[in-house]
This record gives sequence, C-alpha cells and structure tokens, in this order.
Amino acid sequence: MANITINIDGMSCGHCIQWIGEALRKIEGVSEAKVKLEFQNAVVVYDDTVVTREMMTSAIEKAGYSVKSFA
Repeated sequence: MANITINIDGMSCGHCIQWIGEALRKIEGVSEAKVKLEFQNAVVVYDDTVVTREMMTSAIEKAGYSVKSFA
C-alpha cells in the first residue's frame, strides 16, 4: 500500500469533502481517503499496483474539482 497527498482546488465546504472522499473511495484499490478542507487536500491510501494518479485525478475532476499537485 502507498500513501499520497493530493492538493485540490475548488473545495469550500463540507459537501466538497464528502463528494471528493466518495469519488476517491469508489476507485477499486483505494482503501482510505481523508479529505481536509483546511489544507485543501486529500490523503489517500491505495494499492499502487492497481491505482494510478490519472485514475485519482479523473475521479476528482468528475466530482467537479481540480487537482493542483501530488505530494
């Protein structure tokens, strides 16, 4: 399992946290996604043999937000 922090643009409320978290957790291979409004990011625990950054970016964009960077 791997951990990654995704910096996200466009979050403004609790619903944003919920939408992004749900979108990331729907990806097969993601075991945990903690979205933090105050830091404008998500910390994701995932199987790096299955999940790619592109998959996570796509899920976030489909939820209506933008990925600024990965850390």
